[in-house]
Amino acid sequence: MIRNKTVFSTLILGVVMVFTSCGGDSTIDEGIDLVDSDTLVDDSFNDMFESPDVDYHLPSALQVASIFKKSGMKFNSGVINSTENSSNYSTELQKMLNFGVYSADLAYSVTNDQANEARKLITVIKDLADSQGMSAVFDNKDLMDRFDMNIEIQDSIEIIMVEIHERTEEYLDENDMKHTSAVHYCGAWVEGMYLGVYDFEHNDENPSVGSQITEQMEILNNIIKGLKDPRNRDIGIEPMISDLQNIQTTYDSFESVIIFYADDNAVELILTDEEYTQIGNLVKDVRAKIVNA
Repeated sequence: MIRNKTVFSTLILGVVMVFTSCGGDSTIDEGIDLVDSDTLVDDSFNDMFESPDVDYHLPSALQVASIFKKSGMKFNSGVINSTENSSNYSTELQKMLNFGVYSADLAYSVTNDQANEARKLITVIKDLADSQGMSAVFDNKDLMDRFDMNIEIQDSIEIIMVEIHERTEEYLDENDMKHTSAVHYCGAWVEGMYLGVYDFEHNDENPSVGSQITEQMEILNNIIKGLKDPRNRDIGIEPMISDLQNIQTTYDSFESVIIFYADDNAVELILTDEEYTQIGNLVKDVRAKIVNA
């Protein structure tokens, strides 16, 4: 049984839906108040775990951005995947996974007011979209022009990110490519976990990030399920599925996890230092396989 914990688990995981989630339509108005997004995050978090018919019900980009602002995670430009690596990704799988990685890095940068990083990342994301046959998502020159003009205005950039996400969803729907979003999602999940692990190991002022990492683990089974879509077989996804299953199996075997789910009154799952180290090392290994082509 999965309990309703704090909504922070959507922080690291949910960044990918800036471009590629499969759930929830939303209408964004430029006058929206980001502060009001907390309630929506609660609703999305509950629906994500309670609906047996929805595997990828993710919160909106503005909701994720709002959570990022409160997370306490420190920005470090040296942690994100270098945009210089993008030219190394030649296979379809590499391009799809790193589209998700860079999407996570973009949200991480934007919500930390890192305009220069965001501009470099959006360019790489556009190039990777083009290489996957998704150029229609960025064909509207006005979209990129508005990104450039508003690069220093965080709220405006967040709204444009939502627009890009909606364009991507529409394109994938119309072209029967929803299965590819699971691969994008996988890349963003791994990158988000990596950012969380790095913060846990280096930011002594944010001790709560450990519990936030464990909450994100609740999503992993659904990611694996999405990757197993038969339409993903031809891109060589099996080793990635195996790596993620290893993370899931290792996590499920932790004594802290077993004790937590055996106690109906337990509220927060905290791993031991050894368990955090073990799961962190597995995440770093998988992330290295994705970004070091």
